[in-house]
Amino acid sequence: MDLREKDGKGKGAANRHPWELSRTGRVLGVLAGYLGRKSENSGRRYVNIGAGDLYFDNRLLGKYEGDRAYAVDLEYDEQVPDYPRVEKFHYLEEVPGEMDYAIMMDSLEYMPDDAAYLKALSGKVKEGGYLFFTLPALQSVFSEHDRIVGNLRRYNVRGFRKLAAAVPGLEVVECQYFYTCLLLIRYLQVRLHLRIDRERKVTSGWKYSERNPLTRCMVWFLNIDFAVNRALSKIGIRLPGLSLLVVCRKEKP
Repeated sequence: MDLREKDGKGKGAANRHPWELSRTGRVLGVLAGYLGRKSENSGRRYVNIGAGDLYFDNRLLGKYEGDRAYAVDLEYDEQVPDYPRVEKFHYLEEVPGEMDYAIMMDSLEYMPDDAAYLKALSGKVKEGGYLFFTLPALQSVFSEHDRIVGNLRRYNVRGFRKLAAAVPGLEVVECQYFYTCLLLIRYLQVRLHLRIDRERKVTSGWKYSERNPLTRCMVWFLNIDFAVNRALSKIGIRLPGLSLLVVCRKEKP
C-alpha cells in the first residue's frame, strides 16, 4: 500500500484492494520465472522503489528466505515497523552496494525526470541482473485520479522502450499491458467526465476481507485478465490495458 493512503494516525485500510492483491500475486509469478521458485542462490539483494508498507517485500521474502530487500520510500517514518531482512531508506542514493534485482511498481510515474531516475536505478543493478516495472498505461486515459495521486504521466510500450534505449546496457526483454477490463472502465469514466477518486479511496477504501467471496471473485477475474494478456503477448498480440509490465536486463554497456 502507498503510505500516502494512510490516515493521519498512520493507519492504513484494514483490507487490501483486489487490484493490489492481484498485482502482487501476478508480479511475484513473473519474478519466479526469472528467480526460480526456490532460492538456489541465497543472499540475493533486491531494491524496491516506492515500497510503501512493505506488503510486497514481505511476500517476496517469504518465498526466498535467504534474500534481503532494500525498500525505498520518501514517506518512511518511525510509524512504519521494521521487518526481518528488510532495510528502509528514503532515497535510492542511500542504498549500499549493488543489487541483484530492482523492483519499481507504479512509482516511476511520480519522478519529475523519469529518464534520469531510470538511469540511476540501472546503475545500482549488477550486470546480468533484472529490473521489474509496473506502470500506469496509456496517456489517453490520464484522468482526475492521476492528478489526485500525483502521477505525472502514463506510459506505453513504445515510449518505455525509447526511455530504456537511452540507458547504457539496459535491455527490455519483455513487456505487456494488463487489466484490459479496468481500462474499459477508466475509458468510459474519462470520456463521460465522471468523478474518479474524489476522496482518494480507489484502492484504500475496500470494505471486504481477502477471504470475502466478492474480493476473491474480483481477484480471480483480474488474474484471468493478466494471464490472457500475458499469453497473447507471447505470440505477438498485445491488447491495451490500464497497466503495463516491463522486465529489463542489465547488460554490459
